[in-house]
Amino acid sequence: MISVPKQDWEFSRDIVLPFDLPLADGRVLRCEDILRLLPGRRLVCQARDGDAEVLVKLFLGDDGSREAEQDAAAIRAMMGANVATPALREETSVAGKPHAVLLFDFIPGARSFRQAWTDAPAPQQGELLEKLLRLVAAQHQAGLRQRDFHLNNFLVARDGTLSAIDGGDFVVSDRPVGRKAAVANLGFLFGHLPRRELHRSRQVLHPYFEARGWPADPGLLLRVSTAADAFRHRRARRISRKGYRNCSEFLVRKQSGLHICQRRDLPGEDLDAWMRATALAPVEGDEVLKPGNSQTVWRTRLGQGEVVVKRYNLKNWRQALRRAFSRSRASRSWENAHRLRAYHIATPRPLAMIEERWGPLRRRAWLITEVARGTGADRYIPDCPEDGNLQRLAATVMAFGENGLVHGDMKATNFIMSEDSVQVIDLDSMRRPVTAPARRARIFRDRRRFLQNWKEELRQRFQRLLGGGFG
Repeated sequence: MISVPKQDWEFSRDIVLPFDLPLADGRVLRCEDILRLLPGRRLVCQARDGDAEVLVKLFLGDDGSREAEQDAAAIRAMMGANVATPALREETSVAGKPHAVLLFDFIPGARSFRQAWTDAPAPQQGELLEKLLRLVAAQHQAGLRQRDFHLNNFLVARDGTLSAIDGGDFVVSDRPVGRKAAVANLGFLFGHLPRRELHRSRQVLHPYFEARGWPADPGLLLRVSTAADAFRHRRARRISRKGYRNCSEFLVRKQSGLHICQRRDLPGEDLDAWMRATALAPVEGDEVLKPGNSQTVWRTRLGQGEVVVKRYNLKNWRQALRRAFSRSRASRSWENAHRLRAYHIATPRPLAMIEERWGPLRRRAWLITEVARGTGADRYIPDCPEDGNLQRLAATVMAFGENGLVHGDMKATNFIMSEDSVQVIDLDSMRRPVTAPARRARIFRDRRRFLQNWKEELRQRFQRLLGGGFG
């Protein structure tokens, strides 16, 4: 048999577009855009099949044929149960290669549920959540349950129609999903959303109960809440650890005594050029935001954009000795910034973390983030003391406590506010204490420190807003 050379789409992370994909029956698809990529395992792209626009799922790994069969079986089960899903048009393979291919109807302009929900105002978020609960209930009633529930496995069309995708993630049964498995699955669903979403109303699960024909059950709501909290914490740990290994989102490398963790969408050549040009220090034209012995913070240009750099300095030989054998504060900030994603608490996006290393020993470290757009709450709140602004800031403080998180330094300058966002900075002391008593004590300290920022009238207003909420 003649060996067919491998194409870049079979193994590479950098695929040249467009490319032609020959099918077993002789047709050739024109792949124009990549929607999802797991190099060497799976490729999802938008393509043209003659005059038709289709979604193509390519299964590239050793288990590709089995995975394609599982995916197709779940989609057929959804179609048979009238669960909204893009129609499976064809099951085929690549010409001359063992890669299975599934072709689906393409929904132009569709967004993932996660993106649609994030972009929507609060009233529309409630409507989207109700649609999602009804769709999940229909899946459960048809005996379909997601192994690893993910909000990107649902699409919202331009007209607001919601549909399910990615059949490969489903367990298919000939009986409806029972209460125990339903609780776990709903816990995954709400674990992907801010904690407050499950506690806005006692009726939040009513669309699911109604679609399943179940009576309202407050005990079930409590069990879903417990499952959601546990999943949210697991997801936070998983997200925070990804930043230290090579994966689709991050690149880890060593260079001239430096250990570098960076986002893949930050061009490595831009970062390297900046390091060579600046020697990792402020240069002429940079804006120094915080000079100091322990930390130096400045705004600079990196590639085509502005970034903020925080350098953790070594004040003396004693501190250098302590830091050599311990984890750097830049590393803690890097991890915590990613951890906050799971809790829907905004912080400037971390772009890179750099450490000076000599074998296992550490010296100075740098954290590079996007610029926080806005004004410190110490100035924003006195200038704009409307109720809505206080509520937004209080909600961010409460989100820490409700999720059992301790910031460690809740001074007002660590909250950057604008008309549409509250971002939290200075995360190197953030943690989640192991025991409930320790969490309550440290969250109380956090809130006491936060209230110390404000004069009497503002302090009283914030006290009323904060109330309880210790996670």
